[in-house]
Amino acid sequence: MKKIVSIALLLLATTFTFAQDISITQSEIFKDKKKNSYLTLTLEAEDGGIVTIRQYHSGFGLRLKGYYIQYFDANLKLVKELDYEVKNKTIRNAFLKDGQLHLIEIEQEKKEDRIAINVSSSDLNNLSFTSRNLLTFTEDNVKKYFGLMLFGNGWNQADGDHMGDVVLSANEKFFAINFDFKNKEKETHKVFVFNDNFDMVYEKLIVKDIKDKLFIYSDFDVDGEDGTIYFLGKAYENGKRKSKKDGKVNYHFELNKINAEGEKTVNFKNEENYIQSLSLVVNEDRLACVGFYGKKEAYKLNGVCIYDLNPKTLETNYSKFNEFSAEFMTDKYGNKEGKKKRKKEKGINNIDFKGVYLMANNDILVNAEEFYITTHTTMGANGSMSTITIYHYNDIMAMRLDANGNLKWARNINKAQTGTVNSSFTTLPVGESTYFFINCSDKVKKLSADRISFKQTSSKKSNLYAISIDNDGNFDYKKLIDDKDSKVYYKVNDGVINMNNNTVFLLGERKKKGQILKLKVN
Repeated sequence: MKKIVSIALLLLATTFTFAQDISITQSEIFKDKKKNSYLTLTLEAEDGGIVTIRQYHSGFGLRLKGYYIQYFDANLKLVKELDYEVKNKTIRNAFLKDGQLHLIEIEQEKKEDRIAINVSSSDLNNLSFTSRNLLTFTEDNVKKYFGLMLFGNGWNQADGDHMGDVVLSANEKFFAINFDFKNKEKETHKVFVFNDNFDMVYEKLIVKDIKDKLFIYSDFDVDGEDGTIYFLGKAYENGKRKSKKDGKVNYHFELNKINAEGEKTVNFKNEENYIQSLSLVVNEDRLACVGFYGKKEAYKLNGVCIYDLNPKTLETNYSKFNEFSAEFMTDKYGNKEGKKKRKKEKGINNIDFKGVYLMANNDILVNAEEFYITTHTTMGANGSMSTITIYHYNDIMAMRLDANGNLKWARNINKAQTGTVNSSFTTLPVGESTYFFINCSDKVKKLSADRISFKQTSSKKSNLYAISIDNDGNFDYKKLIDDKDSKVYYKVNDGVINMNNNTVFLLGERKKKGQILKLKVN
């Protein structure tokens, strides 16, 4: 392995601090046998050690072939690494406990026509794993777990979108496994909750009296005190998967609270506004569902909404619909020249959730991105047709709600990027501020109304920037790493954050060169 040396940044694999409050630690450059690796999980040990798990793909269709598991010390010096090859198996989550790395895995054993949920465990210093089985599903025992026979044609009945989601509680004391099965007549899930000793705490069958195609599973979370599950989804009405019928909202949201004692369900909807989607925000004292809404159309979004609930009873404390502020709209469209466009658009399309966070003072921060896909078909001279697909990662959007659900501020940061290589961003809330880490050009464009726009750049010329927004909605930005000082670009679209330690981990890559970057907001 080689160390990168830079006059401006001194030795990589050491820690240094920029003029602001973000420190950087970089590993040495390493070489991967294969391209196309992505940072899946990053875990921080109590002694400062760091475990990174990267999935890699190869072959036709870039199928998942395995994981690179690397264990670094606190200074990102490599201690141990393992090429963890897999076949019909995926790592769904992982955690550290008492110096042991535990991988929660789901494996499809096709010859035996069964699915196994296993935990593979190893000491960090040797990465030599042993496995134990938690659950096994076969056609013979599925009635035991699901109470009815779902498998008329084998595992084709399994819903591939949510075939074994694994969610850890924030304190990693509990984890839940969610299975969604295709039962045409009724939405059917099975949830298994385990503690960190891998003892099953409870299991629960969730059956909703609605056709599978009319229910959209949205989110679920696990409470760290007793393993209570909060399960959120969107249910369409009148037998039609349409946002409105006869000019009225044609769906409602359902929230289930599930634990060993039983289950509670609450429904809520708003007859005047169209809610695109909702995300859960849960801690010991707070339960809220947060999303974007449109006043007249489902996909013309005009603001941010919140349902604040009592976590014990599920009674609604309040619901509020906050229209995007004038400052936010000026950020996006400009002042005078943007008024016509704002009036014509009647709302904002293509808002994609990136994160919803509960702050220490009970404020809620919502981060999103303007994301959409376009396809372009051209005809060649010989009459042949070719189609290209373009992924657009545009403006960054951030909103902050106070503890009573009122909009404190909303800001739009102009950005225009295409392609998946070095686009999008990773976000981290720390204290009273929020940080966005992006790749962009040296040339930050000035716009009217004191606005700026971050410009597209190639991976070879990617500069890593940090944008910060403070408690009052004021933002600033700073270049962290210049492309001239780095042999890799950083994949901000799959960054991993640790809110407990105020850290962000990014994978640096160029061809078969790789590097792990740790950013810590002090």
